[in-house]
Amino acid sequence: MHRLVIIEDQTAIREMLAEVLAQDKNFKLVGQCGEGQAALQMCLDLKPDVIVLDAKLPGLNGAELLRRLTKRLAGIRVLVFSGHETPSSCAIC
Repeated sequence: MHRLVIIEDQTAIREMLAEVLAQDKNFKLVGQCGEGQAALQMCLDLKPDVIVLDAKLPGLNGAELLRRLTKRLAGIRVLVFSGHETPSSCAIC
């Protein structure tokens, strides 16, 4: 079973993702967060296997959070998503 963290600033989207991913018995949701700096500390503490990451976050943005996490958590898998319509408006895309 993969330990999963969802990082998304919009509560409704975060809850929807948690509900959808709860249907897959391969994942166990171990944490959720809506702000970049708090998400960094949470991930360092929980050491999840998989992170679902919003590209745009308050505080520490998704791109910088991704850089810091991949340096400190070897083997972490990250799914980055964005509500932006064009890649040019997304910091990571």
